[in-house]
Amino acid sequence: MTSGIVLHPAFERAKKGLLRAMDTDTPGQLVFVIGLSGVGKSEIRYASMPIFAKDPSTWGAGKIPAIAVRATPSDRSYFSSKEFASRLYLEISEPDVGWLARRVTVDDPDQGHLNAESRLTDPFWRNMRRRSTEHDLRGCFEKTAVARGLRAIFVEEAASLTHTHARKDPIDHMVSYMCLAEEIKATLVLFGVPRIAALWRGNAEIRRRSRFVYVDRYRFQNKADRVSFERLVVSLARDYSFSKPDLLRRNLDLAYAASAGVFGELKAYLLRADDLRAGEGKGTIQQSHLEDAIYPESELETLHQEAAAFDELQRPAGQATVRAVLTYAR
Repeated sequence: MTSGIVLHPAFERAKKGLLRAMDTDTPGQLVFVIGLSGVGKSEIRYASMPIFAKDPSTWGAGKIPAIAVRATPSDRSYFSSKEFASRLYLEISEPDVGWLARRVTVDDPDQGHLNAESRLTDPFWRNMRRRSTEHDLRGCFEKTAVARGLRAIFVEEAASLTHTHARKDPIDHMVSYMCLAEEIKATLVLFGVPRIAALWRGNAEIRRRSRFVYVDRYRFQNKADRVSFERLVVSLARDYSFSKPDLLRRNLDLAYAASAGVFGELKAYLLRADDLRAGEGKGTIQQSHLEDAIYPESELETLHQEAAAFDELQRPAGQATVRAVLTYAR
């Protein structure tokens, strides 16, 4: 089964966009990498970090140019800034450099983060978190990051920063980490789903210091996207057997409806169809399997609503809005 990266156009464009943003290497800048769940953000990180970091032989003794951390909710489903500080300190003190292996496939993009979870259960780190304040942990991280020449922090699941208690504004977290990046003269790269926009909306300073990279989906109404989507479908179909050679190609509309043009959703859809095939004891995927593998209506609506929200983030201001702003400015 296909388990790694497929170098399709949307993936390649986003990877190049991220590397271009990182190439400026502006200390304290923010780079937001935004895409729907399953679009390949983790894989883009894996593909980009070794290129950014370059050959380890050029780093210097004790140096580390980049680290990766995950910002998962850990305080009763809320984001914990103290927990995040401990993860930062762990990664700068005992960096996991598994991402250095240059590869075009990632069997498990979460493996590095799972290793971090395991290391955090070590008695030393448990005691460190229990005895230290968030301020202490952050201070230790900042000093060590400067000493080790850290130039970039890659943060996955950064939309978790929006999961705050009622009296905490997500932008407060973002301002804090913007200041941290500036303090240690590093770039902060945040990967997240569209709700990550809550981290910059309404704050001109954050917006001004930020670069934005969109990991795009394919839109069926766009001719070029439709061609790319068809090629992606054909590529993934090679892992399965169909009752007719062109069955999936003739059902592109079903594949799009089931996936909203998202790579990961398309993979999951084909796997569901194959599970239905296996459950019936059939040797090939039939038309009925493709139809029955589509999500229930409520889930399908949610998927396409999220896709629409993602599209809205990229939409520039209309001429009417621009004219209204200019009129107000005068």
